[in-house]
Amino acid sequence: MRLGWPFGGVAADASPRLMRPVDDQARPPLGLTPRGAVLVLVMFALAVTAVYPLRQYVTQRDRIERLQAKQRALQAENERLERERARLRDPAYVQQLAKRDFHLVEPGEEAWVMSGTPPAATAPPAAPATAEPKQPWYKRAWQRFTGWLR
Repeated sequence: MRLGWPFGGVAADASPRLMRPVDDQARPPLGLTPRGAVLVLVMFALAVTAVYPLRQYVTQRDRIERLQAKQRALQAENERLERERARLRDPAYVQQLAKRDFHLVEPGEEAWVMSGTPPAATAPPAAPATAEPKQPWYKRAWQRFTGWLR
């Protein structure tokens, strides 16, 4: 392969067209020179090596967001429990809970417990037996579409 100026014998005032290799061979397919192929390979290698750290970063960000949401939920639960703890310091509230949950009574009070089944409410009126079950939408559409044929 013979090169143009400055490697060959072409004059200094030659046009830029002559500064390319003076070769009658055609360019490589897709116009990719060896230097371009190396550049593409290097870029591909960089992209491949960046995939794993990027995936790890995204996974860690997702995990951090889930943990922060869990932490907020736990803080809200702690605040609710603190409020309940403050209410349990009140003797009137504790007495109310004892009466409601354990059926405790104070001296002089009478405890009443209802037993048996509650009376049955009046039964709702029965639906008429002539009501057809609702057909699926496709059957209703087919009947509308072909109803004029009958």
